[in-house]
Amino acid sequence: MATLEIVQHPHLGGVHLFFNTLDHRSLHIHLDWELVWVLDQPLLVSCGGQEHRVEPGELVLFSPGQPHEFHKVEGSCTFLCLQLDPAAFPAAQRVYAETIFPAAHLSEAETAWLKTSLVALFRRYLQRPPFYQLDCLGRVNQILYLLLTRLPVRQVTEQEAAERERRSARLMRLVAFVQENFAHKIRLSDFARQERRSLSYLSHFAREMLGHSFQEYVATVRFHHACHLMATTNKGMLAVCMESGFSDYRYFSRMFQTHFGMTPEAYRRRPKHSQTTQPHPTLDSAERFYSPEGSLQLLDKLEKQYGDKKASRLCPD
Repeated sequence: MATLEIVQHPHLGGVHLFFNTLDHRSLHIHLDWELVWVLDQPLLVSCGGQEHRVEPGELVLFSPGQPHEFHKVEGSCTFLCLQLDPAAFPAAQRVYAETIFPAAHLSEAETAWLKTSLVALFRRYLQRPPFYQLDCLGRVNQILYLLLTRLPVRQVTEQEAAERERRSARLMRLVAFVQENFAHKIRLSDFARQERRSLSYLSHFAREMLGHSFQEYVATVRFHHACHLMATTNKGMLAVCMESGFSDYRYFSRMFQTHFGMTPEAYRRRPKHSQTTQPHPTLDSAERFYSPEGSLQLLDKLEKQYGDKKASRLCPD
């Protein structure tokens, strides 16, 4: 289920860093830059109507307002995420990257510097020594400088930015419409009347923005809701099926075979995830975030591989 994610910046204005262990995070949009560093398992990323398999060690960059979706490929995927509010970095406003893969445009030395810088940045961010804000912001500016000067980017006009915002707002209204009605019979024509747009226009709009047809998206939302009910309640399979909006149990069962290679009954019997992390409290995700202590433990392991206390704070020229 897609959501408009409001990114919080609790420790440092405009900067948010965290580890996440994820099974899936359905389509979502936020207004921040987001740099994701996949650490242990492959991650399937859906963006712009295309799917990309991101291997451990690879980086992915999302521009503000760019819809994207995450799914595990094999086991749960852990990644480090840096989110930056463009409002805190004026030079990065109304700028959009034309690729989601930074390493394709960076040298090996630049990629190594970027990873080392992320480790050092996260260490300061978590431990918060005196004047850590200045150190963190300096490192973030260097990271942004590297990305925006090496990657193909495009600076849009105010009119183009306004059009992007209008389309994002329409997408969020479409998402809200599905969220409110997925448990019942739902038709795109009802939303078209609400928006005073033609059914043909919104059909193309949904496929372009969601990467799926409207009905395929509705089925995915229903499927994720069914997974949530199975993980958090003891309701029977038929009740889960009907409450999630599926009218045909055979189709409901096929969704689980397609996504997990098992029946709904087998999915419910599978071993539960470790309780060392906390679940995200939304219906459209299966992801677990870490406490500061847990984050430091993960960072210690990462630092052994990528940390370098002598690394320069300045990006390579």
